Amino acid sequence: MRIGLLLPSVYMADKYKNKIFAPKELFLNMANGLVDKGHNVYVYSSPGTRTKAHLIEGNPELINKDFISPKFRGLDRILKQKNAHLLSRTEYEMDLCVKAYQHGKENKIEIMHSYHGDTFMSHYVSKLTGLRTVYTIHDPKPRREHIENWRIRHFPKDRYIFISKSQRRDFGKLIRSIGVAYHGVDINKFSFGKEGQYLAFIGRYIEEKGVDKAIQAAKKAKILLKMIGDDAYRELPYYKNKIVPHLKKGVVEDSTFFGEADRSNFLKNAKALLFPIQWEEPFGMVMIEAMASGTPVVAYNRGSVSEIVQDGVTGFIIDPDNENRPGKGSWIIKKKGIEGLLDAIERIGEIDRRLCRKHIEENFTVERMVEGYERVYRGVLSAKS
Repeated sequence: MRIGLLLPSVYMADKYKNKIFAPKELFLNMANGLVDKGHNVYVYSSPGTRTKAHLIEGNPELINKDFISPKFRGLDRILKQKNAHLLSRTEYEMDLCVKAYQHGKENKIEIMHSYHGDTFMSHYVSKLTGLRTVYTIHDPKPRREHIENWRIRHFPKDRYIFISKSQRRDFGKLIRSIGVAYHGVDINKFSFGKEGQYLAFIGRYIEEKGVDKAIQAAKKAKILLKMIGDDAYRELPYYKNKIVPHLKKGVVEDSTFFGEADRSNFLKNAKALLFPIQWEEPFGMVMIEAMASGTPVVAYNRGSVSEIVQDGVTGFIIDPDNENRPGKGSWIIKKKGIEGLLDAIERIGEIDRRLCRKHIEENFTVERMVEGYERVYRGVLSAKS
C-alpha cells in the first residue's frame, strides 16, 4: 500500500524532546513497522524526524520561533508568550496539513492516516482532495461544552480508529468507528528486570492522572515513590498544592521526563507501577512499557485498564469507588480506593514478572499494532465509501 502518515505537531521536534508527547514514539514505530512490512510510506512531520519512511518536512521556522501578533497588544508578557506559541502551533499544523494532502494527491497515496491534530485541520483539508483518510482518536469523549465535541459532531461520518474498546464504547454512536487498533511498544527497547525496591509513577502532573492518590498509597505502604513528570506541569496549582508538600528524599522523589532508554531502567527496577487514574484513560502507554520491563501494574478500574492489565497475572485492578463501572467487584482485590491500592502493593510479590513481559510480547508489540492498522487500512480500501 501507498500510505501517508500525518502528525502535524510541533512537539515532534527535538526542541520538545523532554516533553511528554505519547503519540510521537507510537507514530514513528508505526511508520517504521509499516515500512518493514513492505509498504511505501510517507511521513509528514517535523524536520529531522528519524524514520525509515519518506519524510516530508514541516516548516522549521514555525517550530523554532513563536510569532506574536499586533492583536496581542495590551496583553501581559506571559499571555503574549502563550498566545504566540498557540498561534505558531496552529499555523504549523495548517501549513503541514495542506502540504501533506497536496503531496499525497500528486503521489497517488491510497490512504492518509491523520494520527494527531489539535485543530482537526486534516478533516477540513481532506474534503478538498478526496483522499481516503482515517483518524486515530487519542482522547476520551469530550464534554458537550468543549470545542472538540463540536468538531467530532461536525465530522461524524469521517473514518475514526479507536485505541481501545472502552474508548469506542464511550463515544457510542456519536461518530463512525472503523475499528480498534491497540498501541504497541518496541519490546527491544525495554529490558527485563527483577523486583525493585521502589514504586514508580510516570505521567503528567494533573489531577486526572491521580498523582496524589499514588503518593497517599506509597506513603501508607512506607515504600519510596519515584515519579517522572513533565516540567510544564510543575507550574500548575495541582502540583504545588498536592505534590510539593510530600516531596522528600527517600519518601517521594520527583524527576524530569526522559527518553526510552532511561525510562526502561526506571521501570524495570521498580517494584510496581502505580496507575490510579481519575478519568476514562483511552489506553495508558506507560502500563505496557512497565509490563514490558517485567514490572506489574496497580491501576484503578477506569477506561482501558481492564483491557491491558490481566488482574492477578500482570498486576492488580482496583475499583476506585462505588460507581457501577464494567467489571466492578470482580477483581481479586476487594477493597476500594486507596485501601485497595495498599492491599495490592502488599501482594505485589504474588505477580510473576516473567508473565508481565510475556503478556506484552504476545499482545502489545509494535508488530501487533502495525497488524491492527493494516487490517483497518485494507477494510477502508475494500469498502465502497
